[in-house]
Amino acid sequence: MMVFIFLLIASISSPVLSQNSVRRQTIAVLEFEGNGVPDQTMQDVTKRFASEYTAYKGKKFILLDRNQMQRSLQEQGVRIYGCSTFKCAMDAGVVLGADFVVVGTLTKNGSVYSLRSQLIDVKNSKTVSRAEYDHITGDIVTIMSKEVKKAAAYLASAKIKSEAIQTEVVKVDVPEQKLIILPLEITLSQSFEQEKLPELVNEWIRGEVTFSEKSNLVDFSIEKTILSKEEFKSGVMSNEVAKVIGSQHNATHVLTWTLRVTESKAHVILSHFNIVGRPESVAKVEWLVGGLRARFKTKTDMDILKMQVRKYTWPVLGTTAPTGRFPADSFFARLWMKIKIAIDSLLFYIENTYGIAVVILILLLLSGFGLAFGYDAIKGDDPGPGIGFPPEY
Repeated sequence: MMVFIFLLIASISSPVLSQNSVRRQTIAVLEFEGNGVPDQTMQDVTKRFASEYTAYKGKKFILLDRNQMQRSLQEQGVRIYGCSTFKCAMDAGVVLGADFVVVGTLTKNGSVYSLRSQLIDVKNSKTVSRAEYDHITGDIVTIMSKEVKKAAAYLASAKIKSEAIQTEVVKVDVPEQKLIILPLEITLSQSFEQEKLPELVNEWIRGEVTFSEKSNLVDFSIEKTILSKEEFKSGVMSNEVAKVIGSQHNATHVLTWTLRVTESKAHVILSHFNIVGRPESVAKVEWLVGGLRARFKTKTDMDILKMQVRKYTWPVLGTTAPTGRFPADSFFARLWMKIKIAIDSLLFYIENTYGIAVVILILLLLSGFGLAFGYDAIKGDDPGPGIGFPPEY
């Protein structure tokens, strides 16, 4: 009986012991680089980022001690401060024996800040996720309490938990979801700044995509390079070209925008579609579903245009902006917006699946039915033969 009880306890406790013996993966948050920001402030920013990252990750990962990291890096001749590039992060990660490394920069230009950070997988030599926030206004205290916290939460939400358990699993080659933003067609009047506006529109959309945490973005420098090319000065002109450009930069999704500005109105179309189909190994809820389109008209005012572009980015991503992100609309305005987007997205899906000719045919048929119905309504019912006048004799 005693032997049986001992074996029973051993059989129950052995999985627990083996589970506790699994090595937790390590993450190193290197000192953020400051441009126009004092060194002491950057140390505080780094410390705050590491603290927020740990708060989100909990005990599933081990955060390396800063003092110990600095000693190890100094002994091996690796930069401690100003290490913000991918190569430097990889060198530091190898020296520290870390599984993941976080690097970042905080740039101050006048009263405006830009915060950029990235999570790097040292073992697989790749960037897992990026958090980039531009045009931040406010003091450094506000930035640490909001933007730094938001960036830490975004990188901590990267899906690397499955690699923490050291078990033999079959590796499935699942492409990392990446979104590229491209102008499809740009027609501007002289009242708008033609050189700066395309880059601004991309920044507005990127900001909302980043905040929504729906997808990773390709590096902004890639989009800037594309926008600077002479052949794309007026946009890439077709979704097929956008797909080719996206594939060249390992994007899985593309968000295109069209902007036509007249003297009185600005006409905008936002479209989002997939380049790569959802793998069977990825759950539907974890894959950004494309095939969505939204169009709207607004006044030729930069502030209003910016607000509308940011606002319509959310439904094009298939999600809803959090309460308070934008001024509240009336119930009927929200309802009409959903109806328009649903119709536009349906036509966009048909266009991508069957071609623009089918869309035109459907619109012509609908127009024909509408004209026929209108004609019958105007004509009214046939009254039939009337009394008339008596015949002349």
